[in-house]
Amino acid sequence: MSKENTATERLSITANVVLLGSYLFMGVCLLAGAILVLTQPLPFAENPMIMKVGMGWVMIPVSLFIICSNIIKIVRRRNAIVIDESGITDNTDSMGSGFTPWEQISEVFLLRLKDDTYLCAVPTEYDSWASTRNRRQARLAQANKDMGFAPIRIQFKKANDKYTAQDGLAAVRRFAPEKITRIRKPKY
Repeated sequence: MSKENTATERLSITANVVLLGSYLFMGVCLLAGAILVLTQPLPFAENPMIMKVGMGWVMIPVSLFIICSNIIKIVRRRNAIVIDESGITDNTDSMGSGFTPWEQISEVFLLRLKDDTYLCAVPTEYDSWASTRNRRQARLAQANKDMGFAPIRIQFKKANDKYTAQDGLAAVRRFAPEKITRIRKPKY
């Protein structure tokens, strides 16, 4: 959760460690539940073998994956959102759009929905931009485009509670003011 104030006023937001810690706690609780299902008698279960296999043996690798992936995320703590002189980077999750340079962005705007405001960006050449993304990122961008939204939608709530999309727009205004267009609000 850092906002670096250098000469260029770069906006850099790191991942929320409290959220990652709560996911880690969830993984530990799932692991404890799986161990209890495997080691304790289940007198009220209709079929104890299905319970042991389904909730015990299957949940152990799932919970270990959740625990390990969140430990790795806490240790690495990379920047979730960066807006600087080179472009916009969205690493809020595995389907975030990643780095997009200013040269590949035609417009940036705010999108106000009922519960949140998003910082949206439209690539100049969508097909060439989408070909540089992984499969999940490209599918999410295409789904956004099919629903009438911008291919790049950055949700600041995923990264941090202190910064909003308006802070992101202020950073875009410093680096590429010609890319900013009006605030959009869909009709429901």
